[in-house]
Amino acid sequence: MSVETILLLKKRKNSDYLQASEIAKALNFSVGYLQKVIQMLSRQGIVECKRGRIGGVRIRARIVTLLDLWKATCGDLDYSEPSPAIMKKPLQTFANSMSKVVIYRKK
Repeated sequence: MSVETILLLKKRKNSDYLQASEIAKALNFSVGYLQKVIQMLSRQGIVECKRGRIGGVRIRARIVTLLDLWKATCGDLDYSEPSPAIMKKPLQTFANSMSKVVIYRKK
């Protein structure tokens, strides 16, 4: 859901705030669940929120990668668990590849 939200905000021609209810309707998600995702993205500085009648959500970060969205919604990758050293390299490779996938870049 975080990827779809960023992609929807990215498509907008201006950087005005978009209300969560409009995002939820466009993406066919519940407003309550979307607000929780937006809150996680806001804590990480990916989006900014503004309350009130003319408020809503807009992208704050200059660049948003797939890894940024993963960390915001799922938490950081833990390279110590599972403990076998054999898992560290695949996890690091996974993180590196996700950090290269740019979902949004501010023009």
